[in-house]
Order: sequence, then C-alpha cells, then structure tokens
Amino acid sequence: MLAWVLLAVSLALLVAAFSWIGAPVIGKYMRDAPMYLDGAWRIVNGQTPHKDFYVYFGDLPFYVAWLGMKLGHPGIAALTYGNIFVMLGAGLAAMAILRRRTSALYACLFSLFIALLAVAPRALGSPYYCECYAMIYNRYGEAFLALLGAILFLPPDPALPRSWRDWVETAFAGFCLVLLLFSKLNYFVVGAGFFAISCLRGWPAFKQALFGLLSACFFFALALTLTKIPLSAMWGDFRIMLAAQNAHSRALGLASLCRQYLLFLPIFWLMVWEISRNKKEPRTAWLHFILVTAIFGSELLLVATNTQLGDLPLLALAALYIAETIRRQTLDASDKGLVIALRNAVAALLFLACLIPVFFADLSSISHSASMLARGRFVTPKTLTSTRLADFRFPPLNYTIAEFAPTQVKFTETMDEGIALLRRHSDPAMRLAVFLFSNPYQVALGLPPAEGGAIAWSLAGINQRSHPPLKRLVGDATHILASGGPDIGNGMGDGFKAAYGAQWDDLHLEIVEQTEHLTLFKVPSNKP
Repeated sequence: MLAWVLLAVSLALLVAAFSWIGAPVIGKYMRDAPMYLDGAWRIVNGQTPHKDFYVYFGDLPFYVAWLGMKLGHPGIAALTYGNIFVMLGAGLAAMAILRRRTSALYACLFSLFIALLAVAPRALGSPYYCECYAMIYNRYGEAFLALLGAILFLPPDPALPRSWRDWVETAFAGFCLVLLLFSKLNYFVVGAGFFAISCLRGWPAFKQALFGLLSACFFFALALTLTKIPLSAMWGDFRIMLAAQNAHSRALGLASLCRQYLLFLPIFWLMVWEISRNKKEPRTAWLHFILVTAIFGSELLLVATNTQLGDLPLLALAALYIAETIRRQTLDASDKGLVIALRNAVAALLFLACLIPVFFADLSSISHSASMLARGRFVTPKTLTSTRLADFRFPPLNYTIAEFAPTQVKFTETMDEGIALLRRHSDPAMRLAVFLFSNPYQVALGLPPAEGGAIAWSLAGINQRSHPPLKRLVGDATHILASGGPDIGNGMGDGFKAAYGAQWDDLHLEIVEQTEHLTLFKVPSNKP
C-alpha cells in the first residue's frame, strides 16, 4: 500500500509539473518536434498514415500528439499533454504487474523508472540540459519493452494462487507487442524475441503463450480498424525503410557499442553464476545466462539501429531479474543471515547502478526545463508568436550550447522565412506538400495538407537505395515547399537529388518565390 501511495503521489507531482511546463524549451534536435505535430495534424485533417503519406517509423507518436491536440491546441505542448497519458498508463500498468512479482520497493522504483522513461523531454543519451522531443519513439519502445520483459521474464510469486490475473497479464503482453510495432519496427522484433525466449523458459505455459499471441493479433486488428491503416500499406512502407538502411554502418555502430559496453556483461554473468549456485536450480542455470545475455545484447542492437548516443535502460530490466531471482532464493534458503543480506545487497546495488543514471538524467531534464521557464530563459522567433506554434521555445543564444547555436539560428531563420513566404502566397485552394526534414508550417498556419508527402525527409528512410515513388510523394499537391540552398540545388535536400534525379526535373515545377533557405514551387496541373 505504501508503494502504491508513493507511486501515485509521484505521478501526481509529475502531472502537475508537466501541466505547468506545457512546452519545454527545446535546446537540441529542434527539428524533430514538428515531425510528430505534422503527422498529428494530417490525422486531424482526415489523413491516414501509410495510406495518405509515407512514414518509415511507428505511428504511435502521431496519435499521442493527436490526443494532446484534442486536449489543448496544435502546439508543442500537445506532445507534453499526450505524453502525460503514456506516462500514467505505463507507470500504473508496471506497478499492477510487478506487485505480484517482486518486492514493494523494487516494484515502485521500476514503475517510476518506466513512467519517466515514457515522458521525459530528453533524447536518450543526451545530457539533461538538452531538452527536446527527438526520437520519442525510442522512449516509448524502451518503456513498453521493459513492461513486456517484466511480464515474460518474472513469473508471479509461486506462493500466490493461480488466478484470472495471469490471463489478463498475458493478454497485456500481446498489447505491448502491438504498442512496440506502432513505436518502431526494431523494438517489435526484439519484443517478439523476448516472447520466444520466455516460451523457451516455460513461462508462460503453452496455453497462456498461445493466448498472448492471439491477444496480440486481436489488438493489432483493433488498432488497424480504429486508425484505418491498411496492413499492406504499412508493410509496404516498412519494406521501403528496411531497404533504405545501411547495414554496414549499423554493423560498425554495433561493433563500437560492443567495445564500449561489453566489459559490463561479465558483471551480470557473475551475478547469474551466483544464482546458479543454488542447489534447487542447477538445471536451469543456462536459461538465466541466455536471458540476461539476450537482454544485454538486444539493448546494444537497439542502440546501434537507433540514432541514439547512449543510455541503456533495458539493463535495469536484466538487473531487476537478477535481484528478484536472488530475493526469491533467499526467502527459503538455509544460509546464515549475513550471507543472505550480502547477496541481496549486491543484487540491489546492481539494480540501482543500472537504473539511477537514466532515472536521474530524466528527472534532471524535467527540473532543468522548469527552471528555464521559471527564469524566463527562453525565446520564440518573432514570426512564430502570431501562429499556433507560439509555444515553440528555444534558449537564448547566450544560454545555448555552442555546438547547437548555428543549427538553432538556421532553423529559426528558416521557420520565419517559411511562414512569411506562405503568408504571402497561400490561398484556400492551395494544397501544400513540404519536402523538408520536418514540417512546422502547416500546423503553425492551419493550412490543410496535401495528400502524399512524407514524414521526416531523412536518409534513413529515403535515399538512392530505396524510396517511395515520386508520384506518391507529390500526391495531389498544388505547391511544394522545399530547401533552396546552394549545397542541395533545385530544392532537394537529404539525398533527394540522388534518390529521384531526373524525375524531379520531369515535374516541370514553376518557382513561385525563392528565399535564402527555401523555395516555393507551383505544380503544373498537367503534371505526370
């Protein structure tokens, strides 16, 4: 009961803090937040992901931002308000699951850890003072994967009688798999691997495992029905994305991570060896080794396939598994009290060592964001103050980290240019497609988006190796807004020229106006 009260009070304080913060000051990766607002704005205007526009990562961030827009308005704060619901759902679900699996202390700490993981305004691996909503799908993926692992790898306390809760939790495991798929494909693959390992260990039993898979199919079908996303279109976009990946660079990244972090794996193996010394579990020792190594390796693989600088949240799941296994062994052990206390203390220290770095970095990012707002250490580009993105806040240049200052200046200047440009030329009949990494313009000005286009013009999803047809991207657009710098030429950025080449010229676009950073094109009515 005390653990539930502590969790409830902590979540209530976080809700109050985020409700007051609203839109945090974006100090890094400022181009990412408009990406999710772009997808949510398209959904508000009746479009469907994969069917009406190309997207190569999961769709969950769009629907979270859409929920935030329904609760507030189409601004940066919509991401915060939507994330509050993700935090509450993940944190309370974690506590409901862990209360039957581990001690109150471990359950409360891990539930708070998952709640913060789902909501903190910081890209994983970034310092606490670099608030942003970049790669938020990685945070969702880590949180839901930790939830799934807690269900699959920590069976309920054997002293508890079997009940209907076992089946509910197995069904929730299937729901987590669907959430992982809608977060990002690589997290779903790892989640499916977790499910296979759990079946190898014998928990859940065959009937429950089958029920979990059926529940995953049910929730997936329900999600497709509610969102109206065609399965063939979703799979088609994933195929384009997979073909666009650079396997060589991913392998190099994984090798670098292995050199950096594999020295920590023997520490986990040492604790597993301590578990295997228990005379009651000699035949299952190898399963402990496989499970801990699989969690460790999966996290390295995920970071290598993400744009992520560091942080390994899933190691806290491996450490929790070790700590709880040792705790259960010592409940009926014949060892002396000092030996029992020492084993549990070492396991608890490992758990805290894996949990605290990410936990406190996330807490610090919330505190720092609140401090920046309370002290008025933020600015909003002049043109944005008269748009729906009036809460798009940046640190003053004297508070901006030096390496991010040029990017911030260029980004804010480009937004000012784009908004002024569109105000000069927009009309009710315009259907605008934006060929940029991120698109804040239609949300800011309330312009209806054209069908077609893509979310996030990035080499990870559109390059020479693989890309959607140009005709699909242009869609029914009457105008196209694209980059116009001398380094990319003819409004093509992020590998666009290499991907489409002469096809772009075949559109015979007319330049309406060109500014320092942007070009507005008119699409001829007789386009191919």
